[in-house]
Amino acid sequence: MAEPAATTLWDYSLAVYARSGVPAACLALQARHGLDVNVLLFCCWAGQCGRALTPEEIDGLMAAVGPWHERAVKPLRAVRRWLKTRETAPGAAAEALRQEVKALELEAERIEQQILAETLALGEGAPAAALAAANLKAYLGVQKLRAGAEDTADLASLLTGCFAGLPPEEAMRLFACAPR
Repeated sequence: MAEPAATTLWDYSLAVYARSGVPAACLALQARHGLDVNVLLFCCWAGQCGRALTPEEIDGLMAAVGPWHERAVKPLRAVRRWLKTRETAPGAAAEALRQEVKALELEAERIEQQILAETLALGEGAPAAALAAANLKAYLGVQKLRAGAEDTADLASLLTGCFAGLPPEEAMRLFACAPR
């Protein structure tokens, strides 16, 4: 029996996120533009499944996960980050609580990916880095973002993390025409 798409997407995301350069690239894009890392990874997953995403599909994905992301993921992230500063509750107890919140945040991210996978079934096709790049560019376009040099470098790092053997210069070339 085949695994549910959400499990496959989650496993894919964990594997990609563990690769060198991917976390820094995703977090930089999140910090600079408020991009949702799960949507970034879904765009790459779609390319891995041989699927181009339309702007309308990306809008639909964002609408589906938006409330969950805003009300569950972001608040948990904010609490985890605040606890890391230990402004008011230093010590082992605060660190233990931060680790628990971190685990809850990760579970909230998994649920968000489940929502994404259930919102848009992808099927299976030939993996294509060019499709993943097009999906990422479409996501930027939907967000009305202009990809600067840092963004292009981060998107290329994400892409090389998703497609083993993709040379960094080829990944950069795929983003040379990022939305302006």
